[in-house]
Amino acid sequence: MTGQKTRRWLEDTGLSDLLWRAGLFRPLLDLREALGHPSIRRAILQDWTESSAVLARLAATASKQSLTAGAVLIASTVQLIAAKKLEALWALALRFLGYRPLAVETLQRHGRWTRAYLGAAGVDQVLELHRLIASQPWPQSTPEIHAFEQAATPRLPDLLDISYRGVDIGRIALSNLLYRYKFRAFNIQESDTHADMFRELHRVQRNVHAAEALLARTNPVLVFAIEKGLSPGAELFGAAAARGIPFIQQTSSQNPSDFILRRYGFENRHQHPFSLSPETWQHARTMPWSAAHEQSLMDDFADGYLSGKWFNRKFLHEDRRVKSREEVFTQLGLDPHKKTAVVFSHVLWDATFFYGRGLFDDYETWLTETVRAAYDNPALNWVIKLHPDLTWKLMFEGFSGELRDRAVIEAAAGGRLPEHVRLVLPSTDISTYSFFGLTDYCLTVRGTIGIEMACHGVPVLTAGTGRYSGLGFTVDSASPEEFLHRVRHIQDLPPMTPAQLELARRFAYALFKLRPWPLRSFEVLPAERGRVTHPLEPRVLAHVTSPDAFFGAPDIQELMGWVESGQSDYIRGG
Repeated sequence: MTGQKTRRWLEDTGLSDLLWRAGLFRPLLDLREALGHPSIRRAILQDWTESSAVLARLAATASKQSLTAGAVLIASTVQLIAAKKLEALWALALRFLGYRPLAVETLQRHGRWTRAYLGAAGVDQVLELHRLIASQPWPQSTPEIHAFEQAATPRLPDLLDISYRGVDIGRIALSNLLYRYKFRAFNIQESDTHADMFRELHRVQRNVHAAEALLARTNPVLVFAIEKGLSPGAELFGAAAARGIPFIQQTSSQNPSDFILRRYGFENRHQHPFSLSPETWQHARTMPWSAAHEQSLMDDFADGYLSGKWFNRKFLHEDRRVKSREEVFTQLGLDPHKKTAVVFSHVLWDATFFYGRGLFDDYETWLTETVRAAYDNPALNWVIKLHPDLTWKLMFEGFSGELRDRAVIEAAAGGRLPEHVRLVLPSTDISTYSFFGLTDYCLTVRGTIGIEMACHGVPVLTAGTGRYSGLGFTVDSASPEEFLHRVRHIQDLPPMTPAQLELARRFAYALFKLRPWPLRSFEVLPAERGRVTHPLEPRVLAHVTSPDAFFGAPDIQELMGWVESGQSDYIRGG
């Protein structure tokens, strides 16, 4: 049994709580790591030895500041050592601003590395949220949870509306369970799945109580995390938002060393971090605009794909080649006399359902119904392109079985795809950039590809709200029936207007060129393909080692200025 399966089994059986109370859970995991991965431990120790010397020099200057601005919780929600280094960077900047950073270890592993890296950055206290969770009693069902348990035909939209003490526990429970079910069908109406979800709701309830206890104990003025989508970091995020405590998330952008910074409160808690706040969108719509802006954006698209830098941490460009329209038509066997519609599938277990309302219950239902409608419309070439993220996600999970996505698509066709439909797997050698020159219509729920396609003048049909729907440059539907009707008659849709094209490009310019914070004092190098599961990947290298160079660096000055500004979005030069 793998370590991941062991932890899951211990959690599901309740034994993890007993082991935590007895103080045995971490020693067992530490022993397994020491015996099973000695080379990894040595590599991490060597990295820490080198990094801690740099962090300690920087911390010596930061520690001279008077810590009167209040406590900030740095929630360590990601196991990777790269995350610990980025958290340490934040600890240094926060201390320099007069805050007292406290580390919160949310995971049941790698607590020692949180202590090591953040301790080197001057963080003198590490709080263990998982221990607080283990000490909480199991709460009683609320009327909402009881109604969900008793429902004869439970539905995911109903689950998304379940809240507890101001925290969206239904969304969190669904995110957790979808991740666990990632390689098999997820049907909330099956009795076992329904029962699993009911138990998960109670787990999340208990996590909320632990998060509240932590916030009451520390009284922070700010919470920071890199990831907030899964338990128990999600409950800490929700509890902070419900109590009016700002929560900052740092997440990746399209470039390896550029990051997205978003400050959350209760009102904007459902917004995707890599999006535009209403204020930023207003800025994008009214900023001076010229052909040079458009050309700069389109050059970035081309350079990003052709150089292999565009979201390269996900191995989107390895073994892929930009091909001409004719080459792709020949390779896929498409009819050159027909227009082409491309369905850009989502990762079925992805938690981006957090960030909007779908017309369909989940991504799998959307994919099934969409491809069925496509099968009924032979007037076009239909290409169903599976999400390229599956390449690295499956690699990270060590999965090599049959793709659930492919099974869904083939089942909807009765086992054999119609002649006018082609399936493109994540392992294809065709670069995504090739599709910009051959796609006449783009279909997605809320994927990033919809932004890019709209910028290339391609009409985009959305099947739910999200980062860019309803802004005037997409084809949005009010119901599943309206969406599917459009799919069956997609060739009747008019082309984008010049005004719509400009709106799309203004949005993309602000998103991809203004929103990313350029980290240059440190550099994040993408993981090597053969080392994707190694805890030291991706690598984070320090380029400045003296206090004056670090705290005076433009990127760190920008970071600290934005923290103090109170603005929702970091925007470059804003």
